[in-house]
Amino acid sequence: MTQESKGRRLGKVFSVRITDEQRETLEKKQSADVGPRSLGPWLVWRALKGNAAAPARAGTTSTSRSSGNTKREKPTLHRRVILDLCGGSGAWSAPYKAAGYDVRLVTLPLFDVRTYKPPRDVWGILAAPPCTEFSLAKNGSPRDLVAGLEIVLACVRIIASTAPQWWALENPVGLLGHYLGEPRDVFQPSDFGDPWTKRTALWGRFSLPERRYTRPTSRMRGNTKARRAVTPSGFARAFFEANQ
Repeated sequence: MTQESKGRRLGKVFSVRITDEQRETLEKKQSADVGPRSLGPWLVWRALKGNAAAPARAGTTSTSRSSGNTKREKPTLHRRVILDLCGGSGAWSAPYKAAGYDVRLVTLPLFDVRTYKPPRDVWGILAAPPCTEFSLAKNGSPRDLVAGLEIVLACVRIIASTAPQWWALENPVGLLGHYLGEPRDVFQPSDFGDPWTKRTALWGRFSLPERRYTRPTSRMRGNTKARRAVTPSGFARAFFEANQ
């Protein structure tokens, strides 16, 4: 394992051995795709995008979509499985649970996302890996980026293996963008009616929630680190309304 830098990016680089036959197979798939031209970035891009070549599951209908995902017959709400990865209190998935979705809260101490085996059919995924090692507030202090990225990779692996209809991964604006690239959206809680600020990035394939701006206050009432870590209820509701 080596450590390399590119521009302002700094991270761990791992070497992976593959056979000539495996490389040839991967390069053929790469050449037929629209992603990055370098094999390493292409593999990461494919993992984040999801498995477009996955066969249709039993009892579903598969048709081509511009996003590269398969289209399934919509199951009834109580059969639409939503995975809330590293969900903590479950605040992000709460609107789905209230609406009758089959919400699976995958969080410690009951479940470890690194060893969790997802169900076969997953409708949507919410992922909120811990931000501790990526937080700008930790500047000047030692970071364990390998440990932090292990959790992120576990979330991405579940997303890629289940190919849900939509998925989103959130983290406060910080160092995670150096590894996942440009986020699809960046928001403040005050964008959705909660009167405080905390710049948060969203990666994934999802419909953008509708903003409902309010004037932020300088502090949350009873502000604590634990409370600020909970997904704002206004954002959770708006995201639910845009992604069902």
